[in-house]
Amino acid sequence: MPLRFVLTNAAVFLACLALGACATTKGGVATTRAPAPSKPVFTQADFIGLGAEALDERLGKPALVRREGAGEFRRYALAHCALIVILYPNDQGSVAAAHLDAAAKSSGEEKPDLDRCLAKGLAQPSS
Repeated sequence: MPLRFVLTNAAVFLACLALGACATTKGGVATTRAPAPSKPVFTQADFIGLGAEALDERLGKPALVRREGAGEFRRYALAHCALIVILYPNDQGSVAAAHLDAAAKSSGEEKPDLDRCLAKGLAQPSS
């Protein structure tokens, strides 16, 4: 074998060996650290009982508002879903958020989990 071929292969082998030594190992298995869990941006408790004006202050203008009888349906754009808020008159006669649900942002997408959707917060404005 030519000396150049041996030296090239030796250099590649040593580089791979050096890179492999950089991996953190525990019990001989490479591990990575998961990011620390972050506090959710919103929870369901942040919205239940709020009126339309308070919801709009927290979430911005709804993408859709539909009134049906004494109730109201509102859809807000969040980072990973559409938040559906149903408002009904409460015992004091005020119309307030009584039910929350998450919907996919686009047709054909899987229905998202409400708590995960709320945890991600508002959609970032596109620039």
